[in-house]
Amino acid sequence: MKRLLFIFCITIISFSTVAQENYTIDGENLELYNAAEGDLTLLWNVIDGKYRYFVVKDGQTYELTNARGERGNRYQGEYKKTLEDLTPETEIPTEKVKLTLGSLKSFINEHNAALDENYVYEDEKVKAQVRLGVFGGITNAVYSPNITNEKTAVFGGELELYSNKKFNRHSIFTQVRHVMETEEYDYNYTGLTFNYRFKVINAEWFHFYLEAEAVELYYTEEPRYIYDSETGEISDVQRKDDFSLDLPLSLGAGVAIRVGKETFFTLSYNDFVALGKDNNGEFPIDFTAGFKFNL
Repeated sequence: MKRLLFIFCITIISFSTVAQENYTIDGENLELYNAAEGDLTLLWNVIDGKYRYFVVKDGQTYELTNARGERGNRYQGEYKKTLEDLTPETEIPTEKVKLTLGSLKSFINEHNAALDENYVYEDEKVKAQVRLGVFGGITNAVYSPNITNEKTAVFGGELELYSNKKFNRHSIFTQVRHVMETEEYDYNYTGLTFNYRFKVINAEWFHFYLEAEAVELYYTEEPRYIYDSETGEISDVQRKDDFSLDLPLSLGAGVAIRVGKETFFTLSYNDFVALGKDNNGEFPIDFTAGFKFNL
């Protein structure tokens, strides 16, 4: 146990040594992280509870500061002037550069890449990516009258927004669904929904996810049953049309299996419970299969 603890401590110390380097700047000894290296090099660390940033060019080191004015109510933005003076070759605007690690790193990477075509860096900005999906399956439409529990076909498509970097377990998507009318059940449904999806398992080749339907805009044509007050039996069936907006708050689950570089095969169990809609008392059957494509 002591040996394992010793190895762990040595590993942590070694990692810290690699991650930080010692610099002497204006007579001050500092341990700094290297965030970007090129024509401009960005150094930083949290020192005495304060973020400090430095840039190095041609062997000279400059601290990036943002002091308050004499009245103490406005920042002077000296770091912007420093960056302007150090980047005359590219003249990248500094007006929107903030004194934060992410903003400085983005600016310096852009400058370095403009001067060196071989400069490689990872863009850490969250960029929305798009998947297009199509699906079809079977449903018993439990959120409609369907007193004989008929099964019918359902098909549709979806557009999903996601990111492969930050928040890569989360996505939002809009879906169009159509439930087809049959001879046994005179009902059809067309809906546009807005949904959230969370990937419980987010492997490169396999996703298992839970999803929630938040908003539903739909049009339905369904039977309205008139019951005899004495016998309790159906005495008449009328046609009911409805165009409405709902907050179903329904839940579903599914899997996506990668079958190609940009293609997934999907299986879903949809809307098995809904907090904002009443069902007809039957066990929910709503299974779909389909494909999703990265665009």
